[in-house]
Amino acid sequence: MSRSTMLRFTPAACAALLALSCSACGEPNAADSSTTMRVAYLSTANYLTTVRGEDFLDETMQHTNVKFTGPYNPTDAYSAVLSGNADATSTGTGSYINFVAQGQPWVAFAIEYYTGDSQGIVASPKSGVNSLEDLYGRNVAIIKRGGTGDYVLHKAFEHAGLDVDRVNIVEMSPSNFQAAFTSGQIDALSSFDQNLAAAMATPSAKLLVNATEYGNKNVSIHLVSKDFATKHPEAVKAMYRALVRESDAAQATPSIITDAYREFGASDDVTEQIAKFNVPVIKPIDAEGLKMLESQAQEYVDFGFIDAMPDLQAASMDCSA
Repeated sequence: MSRSTMLRFTPAACAALLALSCSACGEPNAADSSTTMRVAYLSTANYLTTVRGEDFLDETMQHTNVKFTGPYNPTDAYSAVLSGNADATSTGTGSYINFVAQGQPWVAFAIEYYTGDSQGIVASPKSGVNSLEDLYGRNVAIIKRGGTGDYVLHKAFEHAGLDVDRVNIVEMSPSNFQAAFTSGQIDALSSFDQNLAAAMATPSAKLLVNATEYGNKNVSIHLVSKDFATKHPEAVKAMYRALVRESDAAQATPSIITDAYREFGASDDVTEQIAKFNVPVIKPIDAEGLKMLESQAQEYVDFGFIDAMPDLQAASMDCSA
């Protein structure tokens, strides 16, 4: 996604940011009392969205005030941060890789990991499709090239030893997914989250594959602007701790997730399907987390989504120290 405000990381700036981030992560009380983190939250139940209602947030953030605005659709949330009107938001790891590859000024600070049962390919009721190979010559809808749905499609076909180039990939707005899916305009949907749940909940639809079958790497990730990370790394560390607390709370009370989807208008059928998905956990971008991100980035190069490996280490913070 190109932006008129794009900046590029220089090696010197990257090294300075990394050094500052790592040292400050060990100083949770160093935040200035005037620090405010402005969060552009999404209309999905990731933990940067759901934590806004928790009583423990102020305690965990200590000297940092948090101002939530939203819910945003993803494009508007990213624009809010890049234009300087917000400091933090969330996305998928694939979008993050694309952003860094384009030189956009982001710093990732927390991975929201899940097994991948909320990403997959579903055949429409009228398609007669029963396997991935049956999709040769058929129409499969995704949101956009290089996005999560496209990645799932490429990974699933690669894992099955099939040729994804023999599929007719159709880019489509999510608002049109369900009508196209139920009418037979498309033969399958490759997607995630609520869109996948809605497809799976459709009578006579068939789940062909989900991401658990090939070892999921494409998960959620939480970001701040490079400017905010440079100036307030201790506030980023505090938000990381808050997300860990929210993750722990959701393991004990998964309704934190489904209640948020209901708040944003998900139907009972969709919410019931979402309730069956794996409950995510927050992980740091330590050596293991960075390795996973870099492995996915290499796949993005291999699939032709990006031209070259981006420097993800320079665009991330390990706040586990």
